[in-house]
Amino acid sequence: MELAIILPCLNEIRHGYIEHILDNLTRQTGDLEIVAVVSECHDGTDALIASYSDRFPHIRLLRSNATNRAQRFNEGVMHSDSKYVLLHHPATLLPEGNILEIVRQTLGESHGWGALQHSFDLDHWLLRFTSWYSNYVRVQQKGIVYFDHCPFLRREIIEQAGYVPDLDIFEDTVFSDRLCRIAKPVLADRKVITSARRFQQRGIYRHAMLNQWLKVCYHLHIDPRSLNRLYEQKVSINVNYER
Repeated sequence: MELAIILPCLNEIRHGYIEHILDNLTRQTGDLEIVAVVSECHDGTDALIASYSDRFPHIRLLRSNATNRAQRFNEGVMHSDSKYVLLHHPATLLPEGNILEIVRQTLGESHGWGALQHSFDLDHWLLRFTSWYSNYVRVQQKGIVYFDHCPFLRREIIEQAGYVPDLDIFEDTVFSDRLCRIAKPVLADRKVITSARRFQQRGIYRHAMLNQWLKVCYHLHIDPRSLNRLYEQKVSINVNYER
């Protein structure tokens, strides 16, 4: 396969987005495989993905003992064999069509890694600003790519960077720092759509303030496990706190 899409999952059915993601992935064309890495679930996420895997041979279910999203990403990468790897956020939809062709055209012959532009599925001025900042300041100027941009990489680049850092939160920030020592990211001209559910559940301004506070704490080198517990508030988004 030329492109491996790694989809990390933990009790995703409760969020109401996983079926949209899987349907979107079944419509993607090109020489690709989807590796869904599923940690221990109690809501039937693994059974749902297995039902897609039975119907679509390029979708593969990998049951995992991973305890966080970084570990799930890394397991998926190591269980795939492809020229390119795309790290798929489990609350984000890829642009419709041939994602492999988007990856090829964006990276060309000279770029090592890149990302899709970001957008939310909710129209609000602060969310529009957040996406604009994420695209044109965070990615293009600072070289930091969050996973809801669904970054894509040449396999040799992700291996050279040492895979995704085993952290409960801000693993994408640390990963971007490592990758930028090798090459700067390039931004595709197509957009993903990310669920704004956290903003809707907690309140847009409240959740935005929490995000900024967490960034301050990250730069103060506070333990990522403590920061992720504050972010998830025992909801088990990326880490299964019920284990």
